Parts: sequence; structure tokens; C-alpha cells
Amino acid sequence: MNLEDLTRKAGVNTSAFFTTFHAKADLAWSAKLVADLPEHVAVTLFGQYCYKRRALNSGRSPNIWLRKRVKTLTEMVNQFPIPIFHINTEDRRQAIATEWADRCTDVLNNMTDYGNKQVDALELLLAVKEPADQWGFCPVLPNFKGYAQNKHDGYFDSDSSMYDKIAGAIARLTDENWWLRKLNKTHRRYEEHTAIVVGKVRSGVSPYVSNHAFKEWQQRKQAAKLWLNEMQVVNDEYGLELSLADAVAASVANPEVRRAELMMRMRGFEDLATEQGYVGEFYTWTAPSRYHSWKKSIKGPSYSNKKYDGANPSDTQAYLCSQWAKCRAKFAREDIEVFGFRVVEPHHDGTPHWHLLLFFKPEQLRYARSIMRSYALEHDKHDLAPAKGKKSLRHQGYKPRFDFKTIDPDKGSATGYIAKYIAKNIDGFQVDDDFEAETNGKHGAQNVAAWSSTWSIRQFQQIGGPSITVWRELRRLREAIDFDDVVERARCAADGNSSENWKRYVDVMGGLYCKRADRPVQLAKSIQDNTNVYGEEVSKIMGVMSQENHTTINTRLEGWEIRKPQADMYVPTSDERAFDVAFDLSVDLDSKSGDSCAPWSSDNNCTDSIKTNKKIAKGDQLLIIEGRKLGLDNEDLKRLRAGSIINSVVNGHDQYISLRQGMLFVSRRPPNSHQAHSDWDDPALNSQFEAFTRASINANKQVLNAQAWRVVDKLLDVDVWLQDMSPDMAKLALEQLQHVVDLNKSERYADKYVEPSKENTTFTRDHKPDLSNWLNKAVPESHQHPSINSTCSACKCDITTQPQIVGMCMSCHDISAFIYA
Repeated sequence: MNLEDLTRKAGVNTSAFFTTFHAKADLAWSAKLVADLPEHVAVTLFGQYCYKRRALNSGRSPNIWLRKRVKTLTEMVNQFPIPIFHINTEDRRQAIATEWADRCTDVLNNMTDYGNKQVDALELLLAVKEPADQWGFCPVLPNFKGYAQNKHDGYFDSDSSMYDKIAGAIARLTDENWWLRKLNKTHRRYEEHTAIVVGKVRSGVSPYVSNHAFKEWQQRKQAAKLWLNEMQVVNDEYGLELSLADAVAASVANPEVRRAELMMRMRGFEDLATEQGYVGEFYTWTAPSRYHSWKKSIKGPSYSNKKYDGANPSDTQAYLCSQWAKCRAKFAREDIEVFGFRVVEPHHDGTPHWHLLLFFKPEQLRYARSIMRSYALEHDKHDLAPAKGKKSLRHQGYKPRFDFKTIDPDKGSATGYIAKYIAKNIDGFQVDDDFEAETNGKHGAQNVAAWSSTWSIRQFQQIGGPSITVWRELRRLREAIDFDDVVERARCAADGNSSENWKRYVDVMGGLYCKRADRPVQLAKSIQDNTNVYGEEVSKIMGVMSQENHTTINTRLEGWEIRKPQADMYVPTSDERAFDVAFDLSVDLDSKSGDSCAPWSSDNNCTDSIKTNKKIAKGDQLLIIEGRKLGLDNEDLKRLRAGSIINSVVNGHDQYISLRQGMLFVSRRPPNSHQAHSDWDDPALNSQFEAFTRASINANKQVLNAQAWRVVDKLLDVDVWLQDMSPDMAKLALEQLQHVVDLNKSERYADKYVEPSKENTTFTRDHKPDLSNWLNKAVPESHQHPSINSTCSACKCDITTQPQIVGMCMSCHDISAFIYA
């Protein structure tokens, strides 16, 4: 974009404060600097630059700010091996995923000669992984330390787990669905990171997460809620039936259940610490200043951080995790025992920071605190020093980076310290105001949930203590276990929802610091008969077992199935049953079972509508075939005819299918709640629908126009022409007929006064040119008048089978016109 477009779209009057020669030069420089960025990013940055320039009345600081932000955004765009606009839409990402998965497949086939040549597994993996390395994508890989030696010793021949893991990684690299998931995740984070850099994520604008990401999160939640309310969990073997929404509401997916469980575990840890004489401290751990895009001033308004280096929340979380890993390693070397909880929450600009409630032995408390502080301040210590030559009474040393409070039981419990942060990051329960976000607690909690989902950040983590999964499995057991005392004691401890039960459960499971492998009760898992889509074995939790006798105690029933309620099944009529029979016979399922799914294009997803007739029309057969490819059965097609939106799963992806005016549309965008009884308001599909409609109308007009000329020439009867047409088609045909009649009248009127155009032609006395072909192209049929004579009046040639004008052949007529013009 040029300077004029930027100024107009940003809504800035640059002539008011870019008045001097240097200011105008800076204005041109700024427009040129942001010209290569995406339009919405360039407009936002340009507007902020003009605001800073006017507010500071100086060019140096705004220029530095703009140059750093543009550098960060340029690096973000350059991380993709293709232009960013190629992955802006779902259809484009689908195409890119297919293309790059095919690239990996080509490398695999070329190196193995389509399976006829044996290649080293690690060498093959590294070669197939090269296209993914350009994107920074990588599946989970095994540890290759000592690979060459183990292979030489024949270790992999007896244990093929290494080869199985490599095969699973290659299967993912050649799978377009794996690529699509990676592309969707990367693009979503790119957009959110861009919003952070340009200032769309901050206090006063949209705290924690951008408005765009929050709306997408809400749409996903709403779509999931609608699906949960429609489905049931059924076990026919045991005669059990339960609403899927009720089952999810009773699990930890319910924010209330999740918050109550966290508080119960935290209180149990506190009771255990009090009983054993431990001391608790509450820590706040923040990343260095370079990880923060925007800051808040003492007076409240947010401002951009000049030290920001372009890190996103995932980078910040990885940094904090690495520093905490150093702390844990140091604790292990120094035999410092610790347990407690960690809560991760964002600053107003989306940068994560940690709150930790940890318990130590009194004699180890000060040393443990110094270890944590040293690693928290390991980098960028200069940020904590006061400005050179200035003394500040407000300078707090390390506290902006690392702060702590020792828990005083006389002033409050340890659980009370962390209760606010747990509620603030789940559902905002009893949190009146969120001062960081400058909003109420409920809205702040929703933004935090959207932030956690966008960046895949784990909000809560238990440090030390036994597994919570074993606790949840034991709570499924309702009857006493008379053949295993250890499991029975653990079951009794878990049979309740109070802090006392959690404390007893920790004691039964070996205490706070028992290693997981040594816990007396373990999870019991089984390998499923079927593998996943990548050919890997899938393990499933079956129950629990004790370390002593290894007897599995099942806590889950087999045979559960998720399906729609039986009451919602429609009883077909006789006509519909006839249609079902025709539907089943119209497609050879054996021959079609291996067909690939229909690609995402309007050419094969837009077909004629289904009609409930005994005889299926040709267009209906096409729709049935396309429906089979999309995973639709006869019930789904009948619901589509009734105006429903079908949610079909193909290759692990949800696809929302609708039938609009006889055309079949497929989208991965879920419908909103207000669209349940109206047309599907999908901008991408709307534009596709409108384009297809316009193309169909234009094609129909061309056909009807040709038929209308036949009607005018009395070669076709108008009643016969219109009798088989639909009302809309008949209306369009009459419009074309009126157009042809008007055109015919105007041509006949102009025929007497308009002489046909002529080409520059060279004539000689000995040559009479044949201009028939030229006339057929240049002169309309309405200008060609049949002559009553059969011979040319000039040369006496036969003119019954050739074009003529006024009783002359075309050669003689044009020669005469040329001579006597």
C-alpha cells in the first residue's frame, strides 16, 4: 500500500503534525517500511506510529519502535517457506497440507524405490523429514542416542520398538491430516502473535487474548456444546444409556468440578504439611522484560516495551519451564524435598507468569528460596538495576522478577493464598474484579481459558505427591475389594471429596516423595485390538492393580458407544423407503469403498437437489455418490432435504454439510446458534454459492438466448419451449425472448441505413476475389438479402448457393462498390 492508502485506512490526518522536511521524510519512510506487511497489520502499525509521533513530538523514539516491530513481524512472516497469504483460508491450508504430504511421500518412494529397496531407518526418517523442517514441524521422535551401536549389536532385531516409532513418525509426515493440524495450529498462533505485537492484546483493548481468537474459541465451545447435547453414551450390553452432555458435566471438564478438585488437593497438601511440620511459601515468578510486548504504567494505561524481542507466550512458557527444570535438578542434588502446586496465568499482554505454592522443611527453606531466586534472575539482571545516575525510592531489586511471601497460619491458610488464582483462571468464582485485565472476574476467566487453548499452555500442575489419575480410577469403585488390602485402603481413602481423604490417600500411596514406579497402586492398561491411523498400538486404561499381586481390578465397562438418541430416529414413509432402496442400489459399495473423499471444490460438491421419487434422476445419482464420499447415509440425505445441517467426520475432521437451493456445500466452520433455523452464514461458502449461481445464470442465459432466436425464426413453438420449464426458468426465458425480439427489430430498422463494414482489399482487372468467407464474418445474416434472380447481373454466375446483395455476387458487388465509392 502507498502512503495515501495507509493514511486513509488508518484515519490519520498526517498534514497536521508532519509539517517539517524531516517529519515528511519520516512519514514517507514509515509508509515504505510497513508496505510489505499484511494490510491490517500495516494499517494498525502506521496508525500507532502517527499517534506516538504526535504525542511525543519527536521522531527518534517512534522510529526506533516502528523499526523493531516491523523487524519482528518480518521474521514471523519469513518463518514460513511460502507466502503467508497461501494459508489464510481453510481451503488453502488443506491444499498446502496435501501438497507437502505428497512431497514427503515422494521422498519416501524415491529412496525406497516404492518399497523394493531397503534403507536405514534413521537415514530414511531424516530424508523424509526435510520438507517438514522447512516449516519447523516435527513429530515426536525417539531418543537416537547410541543408535548406530545398538543397530550394530543387533539390539533392534530383538526389540523393534525403535523401528516402530520411526515408522510412526514417517507415517505422520506423509499424512495430510497431520500436516493440516500443524498448519491450523501454526496459523492460529501466528495471527495471535501478530495481534500481540501490534497491540491488539493488552489492557484497555483486549486483555490476555485478541478479540478474534476469543470469538473463535467461543465458536468451538458452542459447536462442542451443541454436539454434546445431541449425542448419548450407550452400553447395550449392560443396558446403560446416558446423555453425553451429562457425562462431561460430571467429569473434570466441568469448570466447577475442576476447581473443587484442585482446592481439595491443595487443602490436603496443606493439612499434610502442617502435620509433618513443613513451611509454605507463595512465589511469583516472571520472565525478563524482553518477553513482554506491552507494559502497564503506575497510572494504569499500557504502553509498548522497547526491550521486547518478539517472543510469543509459548517461548516465554518454555523459558520458565527450562529455569524451573534447573531448580528441580538443583533440589535433587542438594536433597531438598518440595511439594505443592503451580498456577500459570497471563499478564494483560498474554505473557505467562507463574504462581507457586510450595512446602519445604524449615531448615531447607532459605536455601531453596535462594536457589529459585538465582535461576529466576539468571538472565537480564541489568533490567532490575535502577537507571544510571538516578536513585529511586521505589526500586525493589529482584521483586519485579521474583517475589515471595511466607505463609503465616495466624493470618491465613496456604490454600487461601492460591484460591483466588485457581478461581481466576477457571471460572472466576467469587472473583469480583480482575485488576490485571480491568474487567470482572467472569469475563477475565473466559479470556484466560481462550488464551490457554490458543497457546496450549497447562494452567495447573501438581508438584510431588501421588498420581491424580489413580485417585480418579479408585473413585469409580463402589464395592469393597476383599481380595487386596492395599487397593482397598486406597479405595477407602479416595472414596470422598474432602481434604482429609486426599491426605489419607497420599499416606496410603507411599507418602509425598515415593517414586511413581514404587507406588503400591498402579494403573492397569491394555493394548487395543485395533491400531491407530498410523499403525501404532493404542493402550487404554482398564482399571488399577497393586504392586504385590498384579491383579487387575476393572473400573470401566467395555462396549460403550456414542450415538444419537433412539427417540430421535425418524420412521420413514413408503416413498422414503422406496428412495432408501434406490439409494442402496444406486452405488456399488464394494467398488466405491476404496475411493478417496471428494476434494474441496464447488465442481463436485455442488449438485442437483434430491427429489423423493421412485426413479432417481441423473443429478440425484451424482449427489448420492458425493454423499457416500462424505460419509452420508440415506437418513442424512433426507435430513439435508429437510433443511438440516449434517455434521460428518471424514479422516478425523468435522465437516458441516448443507443443501442450499439444490447445491451441496461442505465446510469445516461450525454453524452458530442463531443460524440453527436459517441459511448457513459462512462468508466463504456464501461467496462460492454466489459465484456458482452467477455462473449458472449466465450459462442458462446463453442457452436460452440461442433457443429464443429459434423461436423468432419460427423454428420452435413458444408454448412447446416453455411448457417443461420451472417458473424461474420460464421467467428467465421470456426475458431472453424479449431481448432477442428487441434486438431483431433494431437490426431490421438499421438495415436500410447502415452499410456493412469492408476490409481493405486489393483488386485487379484480371482477378475477381472470392469474398464469401469475409462476408460471413463481417456481415450479419439480417444484412444478407436473397435475390429473386439465380444469376449475377454483372458476371452471370450462379448465385443461388452463395451470398449475394441486390442480385449480384459478392465479388462483383464489392468491385463495383470499390470503383464507384
